[in-house]
Amino acid sequence: MDTAFQKLEGLLDVIEGLIEKLVGPLLPFLLILLPFILGWSFWPLWLPLILGKLFFVVWDNYKREHFVFEKMGPENYVLLELHLPKNIFRSPQGMEFVIDILWDISGGAMGWQNRFLYGAVLKTNSLEIISVEGNVYFFIRVQKNLAHLVKNTLYSQYPNVEINEVDDYTAYVPDLTQHLDTWDLFGMEYKLVNDDFIPIRTYIDYGLDRVGTVEEEEKIDPLIPLLELLGSIGKGEQIWLQFIIRADMFSDWRKRAQAYIEKLIGKTGDDGEEVPIQITKVSPGEREKIKAIERSLSKYGFEAVIRALYLAPKEYFKGESIGILGHFFKPFNSQYHNSIIPRVASAVVWKYQDLSGRKKVLLKQTFFQDYVTRESFYQHPKKRYHPLLKALRDRPSVIFTSEELATLFHLPGRATTTSAIQRIESLKAEPPRDLPVVEE
Repeated sequence: MDTAFQKLEGLLDVIEGLIEKLVGPLLPFLLILLPFILGWSFWPLWLPLILGKLFFVVWDNYKREHFVFEKMGPENYVLLELHLPKNIFRSPQGMEFVIDILWDISGGAMGWQNRFLYGAVLKTNSLEIISVEGNVYFFIRVQKNLAHLVKNTLYSQYPNVEINEVDDYTAYVPDLTQHLDTWDLFGMEYKLVNDDFIPIRTYIDYGLDRVGTVEEEEKIDPLIPLLELLGSIGKGEQIWLQFIIRADMFSDWRKRAQAYIEKLIGKTGDDGEEVPIQITKVSPGEREKIKAIERSLSKYGFEAVIRALYLAPKEYFKGESIGILGHFFKPFNSQYHNSIIPRVASAVVWKYQDLSGRKKVLLKQTFFQDYVTRESFYQHPKKRYHPLLKALRDRPSVIFTSEELATLFHLPGRATTTSAIQRIESLKAEPPRDLPVVEE
């Protein structure tokens, strides 16, 4: 029975995809025009279509909002702060094992029945790095049912790390949806330049997986420039960076990646027909790209929303600090890999787009609220259909593997000498069990 449901669901997805490609955003208008196209006398044909479409949209929004509010509210998550030990001898692969734990498909979103009847969606987690006046902190926001697994895996890979459950750091600043008169903010979101199956340059490309074969001082960690930028801000300033992730189960990036490789090595032509393999004609750069894509195919895949926020009281707000957000990911970009580029999400590009000034304020308020609530893949209908929030409605999401995420978020090793990271000197532990006790 489940197989039959899966086949039916797959057929419905194909039909929906064809309709989306052929009709797309014109579908609501065509439904409105049906009475005029077919004539009022044919109401038994067009009225069920209009009412059915309206019912599906309202029902889907209602059940999804109920599921997100009940299952994905702040009470269902914990925020883990990672205190770095003085010496870290693990490669970023240790963090990759931790991120693999976050590949979670529980909650019923894999079945079409739960998605339609209960609004089930894939649950999210987030990896976050923030800077408060130049002091850098690492956080993982995780579902409560996964917290113990994440902690245990972190301790297994980083035995000397200290992990604390803490209050949300966003609560230590005023609610900027109400206090933009005394504070200011600027937000960016990020997208990929090339197809999402082409990976960014990862820690393996930098040789950080070769533990013990390279001197610590000779290692090049692409995360260090990002941390240095975060550590460069001054009094009153804060920068928040988050990677909101969920398991990727519905995209076809693996299929497109395989087709791209076959085309690149000459196994298939432009028309899809098989041709003799001509691997000798592949350039060294293309070989590097093929190797990186094939490595990605063996990893867990995640959908991700990347968001960065610069905020400060108005007397400390500096326009030049906004430029930091645009330089975060340059070390991870490469000509033969993918590149991460920013997109302004809290302001308008041209003045004519906001003659009254109302749109700019609304964008800032909404961006701040989305960051605090970690809203990403599931927007509230009020925001989704709001005429002034098109920039946030078109929010980009990207595909990353666990290897790529571990490159963007990991605990840096001993070669990192930046003073922005506060390291603990020793691990807090209980006294030995066999410690002699003096009886009085």
